[in-house]
Amino acid sequence: MNIAIFTDTFVPLTDGVVTSTVNLAKGLADRGHTIYIVAPKFSKAKKFTYKNIHVRRSMGIPAFFYPGFKFTSVFNPRIIKELKSKKIDVIHFQTPLTLGIQAISAAKLLKKPLVGTFHTLITDEQYIQHIVRKRKLVQRSLKKISWNYVRAYYDRCDLITCPSESTKQELIKNKLKKPIKVISNGIDLFSFDNTNWKKAKQKYHLNDKTILFVGRITYEKNLSYLLDCFTLVVGKISDAKLLIVGDGPQMKLLKEKIIRKKLSGNVILAGSIEHKALLASGIFKACKIFATTSTTETQGISTLEAQANGLVCVGMDARGTKSLITNNENGYLIKRDKKAFAEKIITLLSDEKLYRQMKKNTLGKIKKHDIRKVIDQWEETYAALIHCN
Repeated sequence: MNIAIFTDTFVPLTDGVVTSTVNLAKGLADRGHTIYIVAPKFSKAKKFTYKNIHVRRSMGIPAFFYPGFKFTSVFNPRIIKELKSKKIDVIHFQTPLTLGIQAISAAKLLKKPLVGTFHTLITDEQYIQHIVRKRKLVQRSLKKISWNYVRAYYDRCDLITCPSESTKQELIKNKLKKPIKVISNGIDLFSFDNTNWKKAKQKYHLNDKTILFVGRITYEKNLSYLLDCFTLVVGKISDAKLLIVGDGPQMKLLKEKIIRKKLSGNVILAGSIEHKALLASGIFKACKIFATTSTTETQGISTLEAQANGLVCVGMDARGTKSLITNNENGYLIKRDKKAFAEKIITLLSDEKLYRQMKKNTLGKIKKHDIRKVIDQWEETYAALIHCN
């Protein structure tokens, strides 16, 4: 098959959508399919190269609402002409921004089936905070508008996909009309190299009581809440560590809170690490627990990656996180209760027998998200759409 994937976020950016897009494209390419990725152009970005994958870049200007994002042209005749000449079979967009519009236009002009994946709950008030801060009434109004915006994109698709059942139900609740299919983001279980884990431990001054967070430093990741929980952990286990890997627009606020909470000796900020380097860094093996207090995940790539390395996860009992953590089995799901969140981390750091059993369960349950099984689903999905077109 010849497949065109449009995405407004791609390398050199590092986020869950980028990782999901790269894993999907590589998985399909490895099976002989030809993939054309249409993404924004970034200055000084390394060229992305992989057998059977061709990347086409569109010029753009910085988006005002989210650092790193770009607005491109909503219509590009050159791209349309090339996709037609390459006899594209199916068009797939990953993001509902300007390149999403390009995908919709291309599918209509070329009369090809269109798939849209709903990765990000941009309708949540924590995302809307990037546009409007400290004005709850305006945020709630924008939330209603944002669902209209989402419907305008995804109801033009032949099929909508999303990575978790909870996300599907939220889309149905908010009256999206087109068929919706759940397909996990997936994880390449063999992409990690932990041979350098001891070096990582030394580099970041970690110990056997280290909690890991990986992700962008943004409102929707709820890191202020995580710091409050971690403060309670340190109150019981004074040498506990929290390693935060990532960067983002709220980094300054995060640093200020770390100082205010007197956690400078316990929290390590590793900054942003390029994804390929992160997989080979040994960081996952150097840590013991993965914690996420985000309530906006449609699934959570970083949680998948942590589980693939056997890290027991503690997360919020919300949305896509519930698709990866089974409470009391491979981790803990916590309602909005900082004390309970901290207590579960303390339990895992203190009870080695319990931890080992949960780690075993984690490694068992992650297998259903193996990228090879996910690619099987995508091949079947694309083929069915092409057949019906």
